[in-house]
Amino acid sequence: MFFTVPYDSAHRNLRMGNGPSRIARELGVDAEEIVPAGEWRHEIGTAFQLNRALANRVRETNGLPVVLSGNCGASVGVAAGVGTDDLAVLWFDAHGDYNTPDTSDTGFLDGMAMAVLTGRCFTNLAKSIPGFSPVPANRTIHVGARDYSPGERDAMLADDVHLVEPASLNAISFDGIDAKRVLVHVDLDVIDPQFGRANPYAVSGGLSPDDVLHVIALARERFALAALVLASYDPGGDPDGKIAAIGARIVRNAV
Repeated sequence: MFFTVPYDSAHRNLRMGNGPSRIARELGVDAEEIVPAGEWRHEIGTAFQLNRALANRVRETNGLPVVLSGNCGASVGVAAGVGTDDLAVLWFDAHGDYNTPDTSDTGFLDGMAMAVLTGRCFTNLAKSIPGFSPVPANRTIHVGARDYSPGERDAMLADDVHLVEPASLNAISFDGIDAKRVLVHVDLDVIDPQFGRANPYAVSGGLSPDDVLHVIALARERFALAALVLASYDPGGDPDGKIAAIGARIVRNAV
């Protein structure tokens, strides 16, 4: 079942909010759009409204949920929908996404997505998502980071996040992770810009599409795939559709 969450910082179909429909067209699929409650849009409130709606729809889904989202925070709703018992999270991203409101140097909510998922911040709002409970940090595998906020990398290591940076990709291992299922989250800026620019935050030194597919294949040898999320693609910076094609390739290979 395919879902789109076409919002970027509460704005529908703007910037990275345009990415979900573009990838859905590349895949040739009809996807159900997740709609927030109420008419007033504000970044934090709308993000959690979307996650509540997404969690409910994912829970009702028969089969594998594939979510195409403007922002990374959708993975919080997806995790709630599939349940976090025995769940590991494989998180591809150029950035740590482990900031909190107290540590962020940008105020960008999406830079806090994995921190919300692991219970590091916004704990009260996260409780409002049906079925949500935090995924322990030691059941998260973060792959591809090379652009951290101040102190972010140290916080990830202190919390026992399994950090696999591009230089250590060949040493990746899922040993010692006590889980049976995995949620795969792919922020498309994990892809090196030489293959296409996913969004304005993309930086050099990243992974190739084959790298991403290889790591997902290794994870699937160890865990059952619970859900797949693709996020943070801005078609405005990808006029040739290179990243759209890569995103579609990842979905087809993973599912």
